[in-house]
Amino acid sequence: MHWPTEHHKPLALRNARVPRGPDPTWPGQGGSLYAERPNCRHNETMGRLLRHRKLKPRHGGYRGRAWEPRDLDALATAVADLALGQWLHVEELLRSEEPWRVSGADYAIDGAISLLTVPAGKDPWHRDGWVFQLVSWLAAVEENDGPARIPQMDQASKGFDGLQIAVNSRSGQPKRIVVFEDKATNSPRDTVRDDVWKSFAELETGSRNPALAAEVGYLLSRIPLTDPRKTIDHLMRKQSGRAYRVSITTKAHHARAERFNGLFDGFEETVPGKRRRRRANVLEIADLRPWMDDLCDRAIAVLEGQRV
Repeated sequence: MHWPTEHHKPLALRNARVPRGPDPTWPGQGGSLYAERPNCRHNETMGRLLRHRKLKPRHGGYRGRAWEPRDLDALATAVADLALGQWLHVEELLRSEEPWRVSGADYAIDGAISLLTVPAGKDPWHRDGWVFQLVSWLAAVEENDGPARIPQMDQASKGFDGLQIAVNSRSGQPKRIVVFEDKATNSPRDTVRDDVWKSFAELETGSRNPALAAEVGYLLSRIPLTDPRKTIDHLMRKQSGRAYRVSITTKAHHARAERFNGLFDGFEETVPGKRRRRRANVLEIADLRPWMDDLCDRAIAVLEGQRV
């Protein structure tokens, strides 16, 4: 497919260095599908759905990014497909140059609409938190750090918000587990300080290692490995084998300020070690509830249009 400009290309293609010979880190050239793309020299990179702006000036405590939807209708279409349970379809399209196409899963439309609808008299927090987890998963796939766990379909689930395996850009082999905390909230600083840091601190004690090891085992099954059990053991035992990624909705006060105006203060104390262990992302939303209602209404319209 021909792209009008370089900025219209998917993130995976924009950031790719053209190899002089066979490149073992690039899909179709003998390497892993999940190898991380080389770092982009620019402050901003484009995905098919989101613009990813790196924190500048570079802050030594964590790796920060701000997300911005490029087109709400396109984002709503991806959310609709994820609500249908079609994550493989979405993942394939995000990592390709193909135009977006209907998944064809009309058998799941009613259930998907139900997931995107807040029942009368009910609080919208479960739905909105779940939809933000979908957006976070889409961002993770666009950043292409490795295989990301299937988005949760149970909005009340108490498990991990998300997981991903970061892989070595040369060998394609796993180098660390990335644990997600995704929060759609009107009180971002309180949520980070009182909820997210508490969750990360608990994980650092090892109390949730059995559940984490089980999830990691599934993700590693998507990467060709000679000894998956040895890899799990290696990642779980090393401090450097685990990283943490917090993603949160916020207003301009944090999203547009240097170092996010203290939003993630305390990250280094909660998760000690090298900077690569800490990742922080923000999605700027001026008014959270109307924004989520609008996104879900657009997604429902997409689903209604797919009825046979």
